[in-house]
Amino acid sequence: FRWARPEDWAKIAVVHCALDPRMAAAPEAPTTQSPTLVCVGRLCEQKGQLLLVEAVAALQARGVPVNLILAGDGEMRPDIEAAIAAAGLADSVRITGWVGTDEVRQLLDGSRALVLPSFAEGLPVVIMEAMARARPVISTYIAGIPELVRDGSEGLLIPAGDVARLADAMEQLLELSPERLHALGDAARSRVLERH
Repeated sequence: FRWARPEDWAKIAVVHCALDPRMAAAPEAPTTQSPTLVCVGRLCEQKGQLLLVEAVAALQARGVPVNLILAGDGEMRPDIEAAIAAAGLADSVRITGWVGTDEVRQLLDGSRALVLPSFAEGLPVVIMEAMARARPVISTYIAGIPELVRDGSEGLLIPAGDVARLADAMEQLLELSPERLHALGDAARSRVLERH
């Protein structure tokens, strides 16, 4: 509406990005109690993976079991690898490198949730994919993310850049009962199939 004349507003419609049908059509994987969280995306400043390394270190200091898979590659890989080594997290945080659609689906299915602490996004396709696989999402209150993920309904939303809140959200999700985790995953799947 910002760039259109008010008399033209009735002509404007939102066309949502569509979900890859392969994500929704594959047989559903049961909810897992594994302490594994997955982050899928290019290893770059805007995705916030360095915050995830700090959050995993904070959780381990609290005695919370957690494993993190960083699926992707990119210009920040050396920095992220150095942060993992400096925090002594080589046994808890793994970088896969580039992965295709089938591998993303397998990683999501084997995880408890998707975590994406981005600083800048539109609406990440991987959030839609995770929700289609009935996985809750931990992400940030930026751009289009809160339009799809509602805090407490399909996952947890936190302010971008807040490592303490990120660690708390990860711990909260890791400690959910199987029933509550399943309910979040079901809600996530229903919402993304309805909207995308």
